[in-house]
Amino acid sequence: MKITGVMHVHSTYSYDGKETLTSLRELFLSKGHSFCFVTEHTDALTPEKAALFVQECKALTTGSFVFIPGFEVPYGNAHILMLGSSVFLGQKADAQMLRQWSEHAVLTVLAHPVRNNFVLDSVMEEVIDGIEVWNAQYDGKLVPRTRAVKLYKELQKKKQSLLATGGLDFHRTEHLGAPVLTLDTTTCTERDIIQTIQSGAYSFGTPRRGVSSGGMWPGKGSVTDTMLSLLSVTTISAGKLTNKLLVKLGIKLPKKLAQLIRKKV
Repeated sequence: MKITGVMHVHSTYSYDGKETLTSLRELFLSKGHSFCFVTEHTDALTPEKAALFVQECKALTTGSFVFIPGFEVPYGNAHILMLGSSVFLGQKADAQMLRQWSEHAVLTVLAHPVRNNFVLDSVMEEVIDGIEVWNAQYDGKLVPRTRAVKLYKELQKKKQSLLATGGLDFHRTEHLGAPVLTLDTTTCTERDIIQTIQSGAYSFGTPRRGVSSGGMWPGKGSVTDTMLSLLSVTTISAGKLTNKLLVKLGIKLPKKLAQLIRKKV
């Protein structure tokens, strides 16, 4: 059966998440989704809070909706998603700890590679199973980031099994949108969902632009997609700079305007 779901989601267990796991379940179910990979920031987590997070994911999982717990771990200037991990190893990782984190994860994915200027060290190249080529909060909701796909293709030459992924980087309801994951599974269980993702038998994106786990999508390289990517990235960057300036000036955007911008971009 064909099901949809989302990846790279934060709840109130993250220091900057605005929605509880319960509200996330209701929200994603209302959109027809069947699963969610939650990857909480480890920066402010404690072992006790991490354990509660994993327990609540299990408790809220039913036959119609599956929460798959995981963590987003800072490593130098990069953030690494530990998908399907229920073991908390600390708030940050060095090279040795990154290897240990990856041993407990179903999939280890480099999140929003623009944050670390698309540069990976040898340890990152060793442990990652995938690259997030489409992050809605950094790349927009329209198309993947061209530079991220290029990085993926470069690294795939060294590691043929490398996967391309897309995530919402969800923190609040305005972050709903693309990319959405689509996969075909026998049952809607954590095991089947994970095995399907591991096999690369999935796509992600919008109804008009579906990207394969191999980083291919209709229109790739077209002038339209290149311009859409450039427009999205430029708009997001300009918005962040403007927001920083307004904060310095003590000016706050009207809440409804800020929500509208987040919904559209």
